[in-house]
Amino acid sequence: MADAPFKVLGWCPDRKVIWYQHRQTGQIAHISPSAQATPHLKLAPADFWESLYPGRLGTDWVAATSKVIESANTAGVFALDRVRGRGVWMDGTQVVWHLGDRLEVNGKPVGLIDIQSVYHYQRLPRLDIDPASTPLSDAQGQEILQAVKAMGWMTPLDALHLLGWVVLANVGGALDNRPVLQITCGFGQGKTYTITVVIGPLLAGLALCESNSSEAAIRQTLNTDTLPVLIDESEGEDHHKREGHLKLARLSFDGRATSRGTTHGKALTYAVRSSMALVGINAVIANPAERSRTVVVGRQQLPQDQWGPVDRKLRELLTIKTGAMLLRRCVTHLPTLQANVATFRSVVEGQLPAGAAARAGDTYGALLAGAHLLLSTAQVNEAQALDWMDRIGWDAAAALGVDAAPEQSSAAEGGQCLAKLLCHEEQWRSDTAGTGRITIRELLELARSPSGGSEAEVARIALGRRGIKATDHALVIANKADALAPIYGSTKWRNGGHRERLRDLPGAAAAGLGHFKALGSHKGTTIPWPVAGF
Repeated sequence: MADAPFKVLGWCPDRKVIWYQHRQTGQIAHISPSAQATPHLKLAPADFWESLYPGRLGTDWVAATSKVIESANTAGVFALDRVRGRGVWMDGTQVVWHLGDRLEVNGKPVGLIDIQSVYHYQRLPRLDIDPASTPLSDAQGQEILQAVKAMGWMTPLDALHLLGWVVLANVGGALDNRPVLQITCGFGQGKTYTITVVIGPLLAGLALCESNSSEAAIRQTLNTDTLPVLIDESEGEDHHKREGHLKLARLSFDGRATSRGTTHGKALTYAVRSSMALVGINAVIANPAERSRTVVVGRQQLPQDQWGPVDRKLRELLTIKTGAMLLRRCVTHLPTLQANVATFRSVVEGQLPAGAAARAGDTYGALLAGAHLLLSTAQVNEAQALDWMDRIGWDAAAALGVDAAPEQSSAAEGGQCLAKLLCHEEQWRSDTAGTGRITIRELLELARSPSGGSEAEVARIALGRRGIKATDHALVIANKADALAPIYGSTKWRNGGHRERLRDLPGAAAAGLGHFKALGSHKGTTIPWPVAGF
């Protein structure tokens, strides 16, 4: 049945239905074998069957059914995990770009059913992209990097890491590892702008954009696709949903299949091979293993007089057409990207300090290879990779910082969280200096003063209202988010996110129920005075 308008793919595991792929539509479906016309007409029109299996009163459906069953027996058991959706894949040594209604294999058009492969590429809605787009040039890649760098970032390498992720995300399904991107910034500081004006267009408008969606909804929407996923509103206050997002990102990193039980007694197995970007204000990643899979970038607002020209340049440069050109570049030079990922991984691993997560080499090696492909299509050796990293100012200390060692990374963020609290200012009226503002640090010094008198007691009450108190041996900060909202409300540590970060500090620990003046009794976190800088 080689010339048939369908291809028999095999039996389901319990031998109740036969899977097939229709040549004209490219769709994959199944029939229940039966010596009747109905199931066969799903496979081919009536004249096809009658010409091959004529009978006294029309088509011999028993003979037709026998041949279909014989073909299914030859094909064996059909594995649903061999079905591939839209996106870029590696199929052995072949680069396969599944465009929905057609394939491009090693740069040449191929029919969905005609590819010689153990995988099956089913027909899906056509991707709105022209594979014949002109590839992005090196000069255009450099222009994109400079424009994105000018946006305002927390660290000088954030723009490079973000663009490295974008390059990888365009061909995520074809890679061994897919680093996770976490965009974090305060309220109104540009996280949505970064998605809509920068990342979305550079992904050629093909990314799946979700806002506050659950892990299951995103996974089911993806199905077999490997298109990039942008998850906005991935916030810590919805703990269950945030954990689901992190789980999805964890699964996507190496793309291994995972299974879960179902109510009908059969395990559901699925794999996620899409690159994930999580966006949120209170976006804490507490687990060191998850942090080693993730690169965190932070936006920083520019003054309005500087922002206008930057915004105009970005909107002019970063279009869907530009993204299509970048995607064409990524697909064409995928073998170079894969080779460079291995090279940069080796170089990064050589720079990691003792105790660093080995996975950081996979994460940052891939990101650097992605950023390099934006600027050059050359394949590099380790010496060339190291030279390029030196020229852009990248090394483990500069890029990972204390993130090179997960334990130190969390302690560093804990220090930032504590510093935010200590420098917060409150209204204050002093008997000697009158009305003004005073920092939490200054209030703590007053509260700890043995000769502070009434002013020390007023300071203790003011601190208590914020869920803060000074004991003989430690600073205690309440877990209660409402009391600390004026301090952490516009940061990634809002809605209780401060608790986990502060406990990453050396010597910090959970405190039992304790009384805070003017606030009541609450659980909290104790921080030794020397660690707090007193």
